[in-house]
Amino acid sequence: MEPQTKAAERSAIIEVFTSPTCPFCPGAVKIAKELENERKEVTVKVYSTATPEGNKRAGHLDVRSVPTMFVTGPGYPDRIGYVGVPSRSGLTKMVNISLGKESWEEKEEGFISRIINKFKGGKTK
Repeated sequence: MEPQTKAAERSAIIEVFTSPTCPFCPGAVKIAKELENERKEVTVKVYSTATPEGNKRAGHLDVRSVPTMFVTGPGYPDRIGYVGVPSRSGLTKMVNISLGKESWEEKEEGFISRIINKFKGGKTK
């Protein structure tokens, strides 16, 4: 296996989908590129839906609005998606999850969920 292939297997890839008329897209690209510049294990790919390649990739991933980001990595089996401009900490968390360095936090059951479960005969906390 070539060194580049080995490095790619340890990388988190952030795909950012944009369009030329999107006012929020430059901010999404900026935050992703900043993270790429700070972390060697992060690679950013920017796709404009105005190009044939970007439009094809967006169609393949069922992108319906921009900006949309997908984060993939070797430490998490699924693609992590986000529509809009994530916070810096939010994007960092998505990258860490994709690399297997963090895990999803389970939210505590809320008030409405407890009531519904009670009526369904389930246990509540």
